[in-house]
Amino acid sequence: MNLSFFIAKRYLLAKKSHNAINIITSISIALVAIGTMALIVIMSVFNGLETLVGELDSSASADYIIDSKFDKYINTKEFPRDKISAINGVNSVSAVLEDNLLVKYTPALEQNSAREIIALIRGVEDSYTESTSIKNKIIDGVFYLNSRGLDYCVLGNGLANHLQIHINDFDNPIICYFPKADQGITINPLDAISIENVFPAGVVTIAPELDDKIIITSLAFAQKLMNIPNRATNFYVGIGKDANIDEVQNEIQHILGSEYSVKNKKQQNEVMYNIMKSEKWSSFMILSFILFIATFNLVGALSVLIIDKQSDIKTLTFMGADKSLISKIFMIEGFMVTFSGTLLGLFLGAILIIMQDTMHIIPMQGSFIIDAFPVELRISDIISILAVVVSISMLAVVYPIRKLGKVMV
Repeated sequence: MNLSFFIAKRYLLAKKSHNAINIITSISIALVAIGTMALIVIMSVFNGLETLVGELDSSASADYIIDSKFDKYINTKEFPRDKISAINGVNSVSAVLEDNLLVKYTPALEQNSAREIIALIRGVEDSYTESTSIKNKIIDGVFYLNSRGLDYCVLGNGLANHLQIHINDFDNPIICYFPKADQGITINPLDAISIENVFPAGVVTIAPELDDKIIITSLAFAQKLMNIPNRATNFYVGIGKDANIDEVQNEIQHILGSEYSVKNKKQQNEVMYNIMKSEKWSSFMILSFILFIATFNLVGALSVLIIDKQSDIKTLTFMGADKSLISKIFMIEGFMVTFSGTLLGLFLGAILIIMQDTMHIIPMQGSFIIDAFPVELRISDIISILAVVVSISMLAVVYPIRKLGKVMV
């Protein structure tokens, strides 16, 4: 065993001549442990929220969304769907047509209480369910959009509640109003509006901002309502689990050229992810600063220990130990104190994270789709914390070690 490590371990574990040194050392370890525990827990909460947002977004979105950079609509006949479908790893390509419209619904037995609201229509193809996991988010009814010549829809939970929707109400369809494309001036204003009926088949919950407005119909119905055949606002692309996200995205972009944008899931909600990332690392920096202040209790602990061990230092000097060896002893002592607190903090933090994940100790206040704060422990966060602790420890031991030379004179 290395001599400096052996002596440093003895100094850490052995009883000191003054009890105050034990207290100061224990306080240093406790403060580092508390700071480390706070760091790992806070970062795990942000990780959990990030994963949750991704899961919510993936239910109605796809691995990639393709948009035209210059036009509102994409010509579905000219779009190179077959070339994209032939890419290794691509499972589905689905055309989607979106726009705002007015919907009106009169619940049964409430003929004088019609409800109206501006909604977001999303016309989709059958392959939409392959590009997304929308079927897993159905909370009432079923997901189907046409049957026996009738058009059906699936509504967001908030929109369904506002309209007081009754599933499979064939006597009271949802009436959709949309301005006719390229319609000139008419005497009757209704001639400029396209009106179609659709029946509610199911209710879905995706995310609050979509649940309050989305109505999913077939692509054919949306095109008929908007009077724009062979048009789509974007294309959804689904890939296999083993596909390389970046490689497939680059291949799609290469096929489409500069006229189209291809966004993966994170790029689709880039603002949200950037905000969460900035909040996460801002919290990391604040807690790291607190840990930095707490770790500097180590300066006092090492300074007092050096004073307490003056006789030992002289003895080691007489036995031939040079300044480098003695400095290394107290440097290792400082690192041991810091790492003891760090390991203790990581252990306690991991226990709290596991308890939160399994027992849901801390609930989320308000109306959310989950009952408690989500958590996720990542190795990258542990590495970041260890890097911070090592850096702070090096700074904390510099001052007492530099003063050690005066003691050895």
